[in-house]
Amino acid sequence: MATPASTLARDSAGAQTPPPPPATKRTARWRRQTFLLAVGTALAAAALAWLLSRTSPMQLLELKAYDMRFALRGQFAPPSNMVLVTIDDRTEAAIPAPRIFWHPQYASLLRAITAGNAKAIGLDVFFATSVEDWAPGMDRELAAAFAEVSAALPVVLAYDTLQPSAGFLPLYILGSAQGMLGFANFTQDRDGFIRRQELQSRGPEMGESLAARLAAVVLRVERGVMDSKRRTIRFGNRAVPLDPSGFLILHYWGPAGTFPTISMADVLASAARDDRSQLEKWFRDKIVLVGTLESADRQPTPFYLAGRGQDLMPGVEIQASALATILEQRFLREAPPSILPLLLLAASCLATWFIFRFHFPVAPLLLLGSVSVYLGATVWAQRSGLVLPAVPPVLAALLSGLASYGAYALTEGRKRRLLQDVFGRYVSRDVAQELLTYGEIPLGGVRQPVTVLFSDLRNYTGYCEGLDPHLVVKELNEYFADMTAEIKAHGGMVNKFIGDGIMALFGAPLPRPDDASRAVACALRMVQRNEEYNRRRAEQGLKPLVIGIGLHTGDAVVGTIGAPEKMEYTAIGNTVNVASRIEGENKTFQSRLLVSESTYQLVRERVVAEATEPVKLKGISAPVVLYKILEWKGEVLCSADLP
Repeated sequence: MATPASTLARDSAGAQTPPPPPATKRTARWRRQTFLLAVGTALAAAALAWLLSRTSPMQLLELKAYDMRFALRGQFAPPSNMVLVTIDDRTEAAIPAPRIFWHPQYASLLRAITAGNAKAIGLDVFFATSVEDWAPGMDRELAAAFAEVSAALPVVLAYDTLQPSAGFLPLYILGSAQGMLGFANFTQDRDGFIRRQELQSRGPEMGESLAARLAAVVLRVERGVMDSKRRTIRFGNRAVPLDPSGFLILHYWGPAGTFPTISMADVLASAARDDRSQLEKWFRDKIVLVGTLESADRQPTPFYLAGRGQDLMPGVEIQASALATILEQRFLREAPPSILPLLLLAASCLATWFIFRFHFPVAPLLLLGSVSVYLGATVWAQRSGLVLPAVPPVLAALLSGLASYGAYALTEGRKRRLLQDVFGRYVSRDVAQELLTYGEIPLGGVRQPVTVLFSDLRNYTGYCEGLDPHLVVKELNEYFADMTAEIKAHGGMVNKFIGDGIMALFGAPLPRPDDASRAVACALRMVQRNEEYNRRRAEQGLKPLVIGIGLHTGDAVVGTIGAPEKMEYTAIGNTVNVASRIEGENKTFQSRLLVSESTYQLVRERVVAEATEPVKLKGISAPVVLYKILEWKGEVLCSADLP
């Protein structure tokens, strides 16, 4: 016949490897609904971000984000084989005649640059009308200088497509005959900034831009050849990528003033002195672009809003940037359109995962950190030649984050708040987090193995008689604070206070394989804390309050029990009753910590114990052997030891 002790041990055998409580159908359905809600939130945010990205405000914001990446990227050293000759204030002061009559000076300038052994000239100066009526011979003089210089090096003339009437001038007749004309008109974005440039017009003339014509003559090809889809233009073996509109995305080396400049006045002065050494120092083997610095020819570029003091960029420097982009092959390519939906989905899903997975403020901090990392990646990618969309993915992440918080408040947040309200004061932070991760509390009642701890203060009721009630409450609160801290530190749950006694559960609401070890280690620490507490009392001249603790391991029904008006999460069953009676036997054996056979068998390799004489417990017919736990082999478990 089995003894009660062996019966208790057999009842608790399953406590060695307690399985987690099975998820209910309702929990599984709730998890599925939460997952679907999160996915739906992410998809809706991605779709909304895509729709908003197609609106004018968002597209304008994307352009500004593109500009900001140039500013964050910083300034590069421009190509060393290019120089600008500028018509500046000093030139205006040196030439008293109106600029419309500067033909002799331009002729001298072309000859001076040629004398300096330049590689090519781009004349970004437009002659809108003939001056023959006021200065006979000037038009022919400039055309003659162009013909003379063109015999030594290529000279590309800029023209304005909006003023075709100037085509009858001798200069442009010669330039057209030699194939040395390039339009100087810029391609403006919707905000008036110059970020890209058309290299070849779409009309039947298929005119080339000034930069494209200069690139062709420098690379010694007849002209750039555009493919049928206008996605690439080839200059010989060099393929230049274009954006979906057929334009070249300009690579800017920096803000206005980045390219080296020489005043036209200085060049004319050196030519007048016949200072060839200076001219060669300026121009030898270089591409020279001539243009004005007047405000009417200045345009905003990505560097314009980069900081204080940034100026509009002269048109001649924009032409230099376009030419340098082709010759230096510093191309910028927009990411293919197919990547935008992927980025939107990734950003939305990541934001949703952050919100549903992490607490505030970790979730928004992770979200903002991810946004910052992505924006940094767009700067790095643009520096490497790839233009990634910046605003739509960030918009998707923010929209998804906000929407996820709303969904979270309806689902996960409500459940977490319930868990925190019910269990937050009774279990450790680790156990609470495990509950939240597991996603279910067995509120309806479930049978599972637990180790039940009962503690009590010896003769405390008699001690309290005649004492000030405020002092009694203060002493109890101090005592409970010490004991509760140890229970929570060892992964237990403070189930209830019964007068001066405590009932705690190890293995509920979630079981662990070492619940019995945690309970015994906790009880030993409670005894130590009680001794420390009594030493403090002795220093105050107060009587000691001796603790007694009983432990038993077995199956119990755990769940929320009570009436609709008052519910309590607790454990019920014979295991609880036995633990309570074991605690009471401390008086019999003058001990402080007793455990049952079932608990002892789970911890016997880790403790030093002493068996008691068989004792008869209420409700159990045969006597049972209990065990006095004397010490832990090694250090007693504390909160830092918990896995």
